[in-house]
This record gives sequence, C-alpha cells and structure tokens, in this order.
Amino acid sequence: MIIGLGCLAHDHMLVTETTWESGKGRVIHAETRFGGNVRNALSTVAALDHPAAYLGSVGLSASSDEAMVDLASHGISTEFIERVVGADPVQSRITVTAGGERYVAFDDSTLATTPLPSDAVVDAALSAADVLLIDACVAPPGSLRVVEQARERGVAVVLDAERDPSPTVLALVDAADHLVIPLGFGAQITGASSAADVTAELWNDRRTAVVLTDGTRGSYACAAPGDVVHVRAYAVDAVDTTGCGDAFHGAYAWSLVSGAGLIQRVTVASAAAAVVAALPAGARRVPSREAIAELVVG
Repeated sequence: MIIGLGCLAHDHMLVTETTWESGKGRVIHAETRFGGNVRNALSTVAALDHPAAYLGSVGLSASSDEAMVDLASHGISTEFIERVVGADPVQSRITVTAGGERYVAFDDSTLATTPLPSDAVVDAALSAADVLLIDACVAPPGSLRVVEQARERGVAVVLDAERDPSPTVLALVDAADHLVIPLGFGAQITGASSAADVTAELWNDRRTAVVLTDGTRGSYACAAPGDVVHVRAYAVDAVDTTGCGDAFHGAYAWSLVSGAGLIQRVTVASAAAAVVAALPAGARRVPSREAIAELVVG
C-alpha cells in the first residue's frame, strides 16, 4: 500500500479564455474540487489500481466531511484518518489561464491546528505501507519521526517539497531516500544552478534516488553521485497544469512498487503528468494506464 502524509485542500477553480498578459479574461469554466499534493498523488496511485491510503487528521466541518467523501470516491482509503476539531482543508482559489498556466492563492491557517494522528494510527499505517509519500511543506509537526520510522521499517519514502526552505522542511528533505523536487527549489536550497551540481549537493548516504523536475524541459534522474540522466517531458496541449507535479509523484511511487528502474519510473511519471495537463476542464484529474502507455510507447 502507498500511504500519503500531507494536507487536504478545497480548491475553487476559475478557468479563463486568455493569458496573464491580457490583464483580464472571461470565465469559461468554474468548479470546486478537492486537492492537495498528496491527495492528488494518491488519486493517481488509486487510478492505477494500487492500494492507497491517506494518513492524517481531518476536521469535523462540512468541508472536512466532503473531503472524506472525496477521498473515498477516488479510491483512497480513510482507515488511517483521525477526525479532529480544527483540522480542516486548506482553502484555495486557483485561476487557470489559456495554455494551462495557473495561479494558486491559498489560506493554510488550518495547518496550525492539524496534528499528526495518534501513534497507534501512524504505526498501523506504516505497518501496511510499501511507500510513504510525504509533502514536506505542509506535513504536520512530528512528521520527521514518521519518516525515520518508515526508514527503520524498510518503507521507501518519496518526498515532495517545492517552497519554504525552513529547518523543518530541510530536515525532511535530508531524511528521504527518494527525493523528487523541482529543479528550482533544489537550486534554491543548495545554491547550485545546474542539475548535476544540485543533485551532487543533495546526495547523501540515505539517498536511493534524486529526481529534479523542470516542467516542459523534462526531469533529471540521479541514482548515484555524478550519474545524472535527463528524461524528456511529453509534449501535449496543456489545459490545466494544476496537479501535474502531484500526478508525477503518484506515478513515480506506483512505478517504484511495481519494481521499475529509476529511468522507467521517471518516464512513467512524466507521462502521467502530461496526461493530467491535457485533460479537459471538469474531467476527473487522474491518468489512466492506457493513456500513460500511449505516450510512453507512442
């Protein structure tokens, strides 16, 4: 089972017909949906027919109730969730422009009242886990110990981080064996610029892989110091890039438990991200095995 630790988000989407440069544009689609990096990654895992579960505390509000329904409807187990007053989803407003680019404005104040679940729930989740997916930027206090426990049990840790280079986030980055982060964030926290130099700075004796994503320019995969391979991105007509990175992480974790090698894992993850980017507005935002295979093989 692939377990995810992060936060849930309640996303209010507006899709416009123009680009940012236009300054304004007519709304052509609006919807409200649930998201969050780990939630979206787990949705990808479940869509690829592998058991997935969310590990966390979820509030008691109507929005939290809806989030629980959303998880279940996407095939994500809620067995490792505790309901806690105040642990409600992050609220966000997302504007998507022509060409699929987006701007996310969010209120994450509820993270301050969102604790880890009890030790018993964490233990049960890790006992069932093959992989722990974690979003370091929003993980609850105490998550470093969860990562350490996972590593002690031989559970692979696939870590996502894209902002907020705080000591807590950097400690989580340091502890993961599969580090999958944007090249830009890697450059920010290391002071290096090239993919080769960033991976060299990020490598330590706990690593199994470092993957640096760079949008439409592809990704860089490293399984040993000095051994960096570029993996191309797939060219698609992007409609909405929201959640593409999350699909990348979910597909990477799925490929990992499937026994794929590093380059194949990154190739499949890149295809999953491209599939999600090209989905029409309002579609269920998960890739299928068939769509991934069509890109990889085709």
